[in-house]
Amino acid sequence: MASNNIKRELMIRIYIGFLFIVLLSVGILAKVAHTQIYDAHQLIAESDSLSIFTKTVLAERGNIYSQDGRLLATSLPIFDVHIDFEADGLTDEVFSNANVDSVCMLLAAKYHDRSKDDYKADFHKHHKKGDSYYLLKKEISLADLNEMKSWPWFRLSKNKSGLIIETKEMRDHPFGDIALRTLGIDENHDGAYSSGVELKYDKELTGEKLKKLYRKLSGGASKPLDTKEETANSGKDIYTTIDINMQDVAEDALRKALTKHDAEHGCVILMEVKTGKIKAIANLGRRDSANYRELYNYAVGEATEPGSVMKLATAASLMEDKLADNNTPIQCGNGVLVIHDLTIRDHEAPETPVLTLKRAIEVSSNVAMAQVAKDFYVAKPAQFYDHLKAFGFTEPVKIEVGGAAKPVLADPKKWSGVSAPYIAHGYEIQITPLHTLQFYNAIANGGVMVKPTLIEKVREYNQTIDSPGTTVLNAKLLSESTVKQLRDILEGVVENGTAKNLKTTYLKIAGKTGTAVISNHGYKINKKYQASFVGYFPADKPEYSMIIVVNSPSQGGYYGNVVAGDIFREVADKVYSLSLDMHPSVNSGAVAENNIPEIKNASRDDITRLLKMFDKDAPVGGDDWMMMADDNGYTANDIKVDMVPDVKGMGLKDALFLLESRGLQVEFKGRGNVKGQSIDAGTKISKGQKIVLQLS
Repeated sequence: MASNNIKRELMIRIYIGFLFIVLLSVGILAKVAHTQIYDAHQLIAESDSLSIFTKTVLAERGNIYSQDGRLLATSLPIFDVHIDFEADGLTDEVFSNANVDSVCMLLAAKYHDRSKDDYKADFHKHHKKGDSYYLLKKEISLADLNEMKSWPWFRLSKNKSGLIIETKEMRDHPFGDIALRTLGIDENHDGAYSSGVELKYDKELTGEKLKKLYRKLSGGASKPLDTKEETANSGKDIYTTIDINMQDVAEDALRKALTKHDAEHGCVILMEVKTGKIKAIANLGRRDSANYRELYNYAVGEATEPGSVMKLATAASLMEDKLADNNTPIQCGNGVLVIHDLTIRDHEAPETPVLTLKRAIEVSSNVAMAQVAKDFYVAKPAQFYDHLKAFGFTEPVKIEVGGAAKPVLADPKKWSGVSAPYIAHGYEIQITPLHTLQFYNAIANGGVMVKPTLIEKVREYNQTIDSPGTTVLNAKLLSESTVKQLRDILEGVVENGTAKNLKTTYLKIAGKTGTAVISNHGYKINKKYQASFVGYFPADKPEYSMIIVVNSPSQGGYYGNVVAGDIFREVADKVYSLSLDMHPSVNSGAVAENNIPEIKNASRDDITRLLKMFDKDAPVGGDDWMMMADDNGYTANDIKVDMVPDVKGMGLKDALFLLESRGLQVEFKGRGNVKGQSIDAGTKISKGQKIVLQLS
């Protein structure tokens, strides 16, 4: 009986255990079913939220051009090539018959980085693993990509080849470092510009942004979920005021002078007097003991004590206040002036103990300018300050690049008894070269102060959407009498003053030298100098103003007339040689009545300008490009944005502009006008494609 009870008890336990197992299994199956049926979408979404992310893809960045349409900065397409070994069409059979050997041989021969066998082993390894995002090549050119896509296997459809092409951009500067700091640099190659036109006009240049979905892969890689090629509206194009020929001249002259005088750095700014358009802006700093390059935009961003070029601003203040004129006598004594235990000296004893204001500036007397400021402005500092403020010396110059430095000039309430005399000859004030040029340009411009500008226009799809033009900051900064006297002074500086070495028989220059002692842990020990020259030419009918500043010259002199003046002279001479409008007119005789110049294809502006020289009417119509018609006149040249234009008959400059602005890489052979092109007009443009021009 006892044994039956034990047996029954054991069976009950077994049944209970079995029932528990059954119930647990049912529960597990129910949970799995619930998860599969009810929670699947939520779990997939949660998984995707961890592995799928949105990435911003930028459109093609706009180009930056010189004023005459030459390409200064552009974005070239580069490509990352991946292979999806899990592509539906890339079956084992397709892969085995895809001429993998041939592709491996071509890759090894082209890139010389691995052997054919290494490539082959790698392909088979990743195909076996089912790698869906194998990186084959990174950052290759369009030409290399097109060549690769012509190879066996890779020339199959995307589904069978498994090729995934990702397009990126690389910013290129066709003219190298020319005006690089002014244009702007992407220091970290991540699309974040820290300076220049690229920074100031980043929004316009960037264009439309696309959002694309990517999936995170192991090892930090990612793969686009949609490999369809999408395009967004590209960025706008910026046309600067820079003339590439003048820019090249300015940089070459500056580089030679910096090397000759073993200087630390320097800058050149060349500007049109009437418009304020900056035609050249060169900034070079010492990279090593023998080389200079664009390290910083000194012209816009470095504020220093200007030295003697400030003397003209002092004279302008005195004249506007009716306190002095060119004939006002100033006591200079023996060239030494002591004010409150501080001594001011001239670089050499004056010609006579008394100099007129005009002669004092011609010979650059520190003592004379300090004395006249002591006499008239020590008791009235606010009066002097107000003029300096009107001259633009208290606020950054509003230029279309970042990093414009703010001047340093104390509030007149904080001036000491020596402040006005020191400011009068260029100390206790810090301004940039662009500040100085803006003021001197106003003198050349008859007292009208215009805003310096680097931007000619903004264009989108060959349509001008913004053209800033000339901005007048002060229509009457100085009176007519003051302007006349100041221009007499500046001409006198070159005729018989400190800049006599710049005098020529063919080009009359007006300007002012400057030699400042700059702080080097104090002014008396291990002195460093800053040489400058600012002025304009031709003196009698100013077309261009220019400033040269050279910091810390250490060989061959340090005075402004030698170090900076020689640069001014070289640049002015070459600009004069390039500017026929400044040359005396020559009567070349009558031109036949109906002799219209034969220019087959050219811009409307060039044709209009040329016809005007022959007293012919401008061509009818508003098209940007014209072509010669059968009746010896001109008609519209229909040029499509996405088609290769017909450039036969054009000059090289116009042909380069049209082709490069459409993303083509241009090579040319010969000289003269274009007589042939390797890609027929009307062909669909492929970005980065090479075209060869034959010139005759």
